[in-house]
Amino acid sequence: MLPGIVLVTHALIAIGFAIPLLLAPSDLLELYGADPGPTAIYLARLFGAALLAFATICWLARELPEGDALDSICAGFALSSTVALVVALHHQLTSETANAFGWSTVAICLGLSVAYAMLVIGRAARRGAPPPTRAAAG
Repeated sequence: MLPGIVLVTHALIAIGFAIPLLLAPSDLLELYGADPGPTAIYLARLFGAALLAFATICWLARELPEGDALDSICAGFALSSTVALVVALHHQLTSETANAFGWSTVAICLGLSVAYAMLVIGRAARRGAPPPTRAAAG
């Protein structure tokens, strides 16, 4: 799995949620079955701002070379998407306001968690492997 593909996908998903959260939060909240009161709209816009930061980080990191910076970004997103998965799944299983649309969030978080975990695990394995050798030219 290539980090650039995961990061671009994550950037597109994040911006796809950031824009409605910033510009039309009550409409998106209603899709999730949430009451779009003033406090919920305020929190939705703050979350939209955070997603805008995620999208920017993902987009700018998409062409980073292998190394500590890319490893740190992937590890951070692996952790945040896994925590988001737990929160979304718990909500879907226990909340009276959960609806079918909420399962899309569970699916997105699961996909991102698996993708970033694969990148983190793959990087650790590559760092532990000896460098490839070239066959002698004959």
